[in-house]
Amino acid sequence: MTSKILTRLICSLCLAVSGLSLAPNTADAKDKLVKDLPSEKDFRKALLKVMKSYPADGTHRYYWPRGGKWKGNIADLVYKGKVIAKGDEKGRAFCCGLTFEVFFLAYEKCMKAKKKDFQIGDLDEKGVLKLISAWFGSDGNRRCSQNAIIKYGLGRVITNLKDARPGDFVQFWRHSKSGHSVVFVGWEKDKQGKIVGIRYWSTQKSTKGIGQRMEKIGPKGVKLDEIYIARVGKQ
Repeated sequence: MTSKILTRLICSLCLAVSGLSLAPNTADAKDKLVKDLPSEKDFRKALLKVMKSYPADGTHRYYWPRGGKWKGNIADLVYKGKVIAKGDEKGRAFCCGLTFEVFFLAYEKCMKAKKKDFQIGDLDEKGVLKLISAWFGSDGNRRCSQNAIIKYGLGRVITNLKDARPGDFVQFWRHSKSGHSVVFVGWEKDKQGKIVGIRYWSTQKSTKGIGQRMEKIGPKGVKLDEIYIARVGKQ
């Protein structure tokens, strides 16, 4: 066994034992934040308000066609006067489409509160489309929303599970090899205070569309070493 492989195994074992720290992509973590970025506090406040505006009664059902040009969002997303993502006529959405939608609308709300034109970093229309692509993991990066937020200087990686707060964006993967794009709500803990599950807001079949859900972390659930958390805004 080479030393490189051994080191990776040891790191993975330490992660599994602690259940607390997730290593960031160090190259991405060095990226600088863009100008006129909302504060973390302001963005979180706007995001949670936007999320509450969506009914969790099955109005907006989960739908994932696994193909086509539809970006999985409910509302038309308009950037600089152009529709960059057409909303679904039936009000349906899939996970990464919905999480990007609430990110987009919360960012717009923050800019409006500052009485500034809606501008995400230095991105033009094509740039926002690239942001969406990264958010969806179309480039093959499994960190998805975390990768997109860091790549375009829109926030920071949360490396310690204990530091996660409601309103953080999360991409996680399950042992079944399926994944999910969500907004963090809280941790589920056992009597000893150990994190054993994640509570989140997104859209999924189990909640008949938009709603909150809890999933267990473990061999039959979410992979501990593939929970990627990011927070939008400046500290």
